This record gives sequence, structure tokens and C-alpha cells, in this order.
Amino acid sequence: MISLLTLFFGVLTPIVQVFPWTPGQQLQIRYAGGQWMTPGMELDIQETSMIPEISSINLQCNKKYIILFIDLDAIIPGTRIQSVILHWYQPNLMIDCTKPSPPSTIVPGQGDGHKHGPAASYIAPRAPPNTHHRYVYLLFAQPPAYHFPECFSHVFPETVSARAGFDIREFVQAAGLDPPISMNYFIGRHEPAKGETTTMPQSATTTSFRSIDCPTRTAGLVS
Repeated sequence: MISLLTLFFGVLTPIVQVFPWTPGQQLQIRYAGGQWMTPGMELDIQETSMIPEISSINLQCNKKYIILFIDLDAIIPGTRIQSVILHWYQPNLMIDCTKPSPPSTIVPGQGDGHKHGPAASYIAPRAPPNTHHRYVYLLFAQPPAYHFPECFSHVFPETVSARAGFDIREFVQAAGLDPPISMNYFIGRHEPAKGETTTMPQSATTTSFRSIDCPTRTAGLVS
């Protein structure tokens, strides 16, 4: 059986340097009307229009967490440049300790929103017709003294120009985060609807990240 670690490296190695990390558990993701996601399962992107239910195990009620949701295979419109796009950044998540455990539901916590900064709101997957993209969820422990890195303040608008070129490793270092504690991913497919205009997707010629000058904080990654 393929391990979660092997699946993780197979998805992220082309984009990010290997995290020195062995995941403790699988992040549970379920979109409305669907089933709990197993790593690598295929989903029609029409099923992913709303924020999913998120659960996990071995998390503590008095701790906060951060989730990132990214597309590894986006091609910037009008170019042949492949780019990682941030679809969602949500800090200040907590376990809903009123629900049965395990797994426990992860929901936005209360307080300290001014310090942790706003969320980058959820953007549903938008893979072009006749394409398959890799969409990845990563869950991080939120440090007690966490502050959002201002050098990434450009990500908040819901636009391609704001979200494209997202460098996961740079963000983790700038935010002072340890490696992710849990992850999951799916293959999002876009089956064209009847009458929908389709074109053959372009092949990417290069992969691009946004150039950002961020101060690096101490984190659980090696440089």
C-alpha cells in the first residue's frame, strides 16, 4: 500500500523542496454531498464550489491551526507559465470540542483576528475544461505568537494576479511555521458541460513563483 508520505512527495516534490517531516495523520476533507476524501481521489470541480468540512485526529482543543489550499497545476491565462495558486488561507482554526471525537471538526476560532490577520477567502477550483489539476490541503499548527507575514499581504484579493505564484516554502519560512502536521489532496477534473466551449490546454514551458522579499523567521524547515 502506498504510504501517505510517498503520496505527499509525489505531489509536492516538483514544486517544493522536501519537508523534513513524517505526517502523523491524514487530514479529513469532505465536500457537501460527497464522501471523506482519500489521497489522490478524483473529484469533479463542480462538487467543490463550497468550503468543505474539515476534520482530523490527535489535535488539541486549546490549540489553533492554519490551513492552506493550493492548486499545483494552474497555467496563468494568456501564457504557458505554470504557477501554484493559493485557493484558501485560513488561520485561527480550532477543534470543535462539542462534536464527538475522533475525528473532530475544525472550525474558525474566536479572538486575536487583528493580530493573525484576515483570511484569504476560499476560491473554488477552476481547472479549465478537459484538464486535471492537483489540489492540496495542508494543515499547520499555529504558533502562540503567530503574526501573518506582511510580505504576503498581496494574497487577499480573489484574483489570479493576487493568488498566482504562491511559494509555499517561502510562506512557511516567513510565517515561522513548523512543517505541516497533516495533509490531503485530490485530482480535480473539469468535464465540459453540454454546449460548453472547450480548447485544448496549453503545455507549460516553465514554473514560476512570485518574487518576494520576506524576513525569515525561525521555523521547523531546513534551508
